[in-house]
Amino acid sequence: MATSELHQRRHAGGYEAVSSQYDPVQQDIIEPDHEQDPSCWSQVSQWIQNTCYQIFAYTIWDNIVSGFKPGRLRAIELMDIQSEDRVLLVGEGSGLDFECLPDHTNKVFLRAFDFSPEMVRQSKMKARQFEIPEDNCFVGDAQKLPFTHEKFDKIYFPLSIASIPNPTLALQEAERVLAIGGKIIIFDKLRDEDVPLSWKRTALNIITKCVFADITRNLGSMLEPVSALKIVHYESLKDKLDGIFARYAGQFYRVAVITRRVDYPDQVEVNSKL
Repeated sequence: MATSELHQRRHAGGYEAVSSQYDPVQQDIIEPDHEQDPSCWSQVSQWIQNTCYQIFAYTIWDNIVSGFKPGRLRAIELMDIQSEDRVLLVGEGSGLDFECLPDHTNKVFLRAFDFSPEMVRQSKMKARQFEIPEDNCFVGDAQKLPFTHEKFDKIYFPLSIASIPNPTLALQEAERVLAIGGKIIIFDKLRDEDVPLSWKRTALNIITKCVFADITRNLGSMLEPVSALKIVHYESLKDKLDGIFARYAGQFYRVAVITRRVDYPDQVEVNSKL
């Protein structure tokens, strides 16, 4: 769909009513209609993960994931942020993506949240360094976004979709608050569609899922119930990351671009495989 057509749809849908004076955090907050019903094991697993992230935030987190900066830069490059775009960072962690944002990013309307209060404290400190309002960083749940419909032009999941208890619910929420013509970017450890799930990966996932992330997830499977969305770009980060750990792990990491079908009907849909 041409840019002019998308612009007309934004006007018709009331998108322009969200003016430059609109504060998406302070006004028109709604409760989404998605229900969550986690099992007892899910709650225990989530509690362990929360505790680990609280500890990581003040100790080794930045050092562990610093080698993933090339992946962050690639993901943000694919976002193609424009100066007027409203950007949402879902599961931002300690704020390591802030330094990767282009200079023309509208930082007043940038929003970044994480489920871990300690991570958010770290991200607020980094926000000050990059002239991002501290209040734009907050504790939140990707499965229950506190925003009205069609708010953000670019929605980015930086190393977070594998850590969210219900990733499909998070993608449904992302689609709900995605502006007409917007994009969703995923950067995370993902299993390709044509790669069978090995017993080793399944066994290791018992540990990793509690500590930081589910390493068995496939993007196509997560998106299947969200029929409004499609994958339009999917690439590997093998040999593209820095440091011994990140460089080895890069073979498991992917960057994907997701759009609404109705917004980009002529854009070819791709599978979640290389």
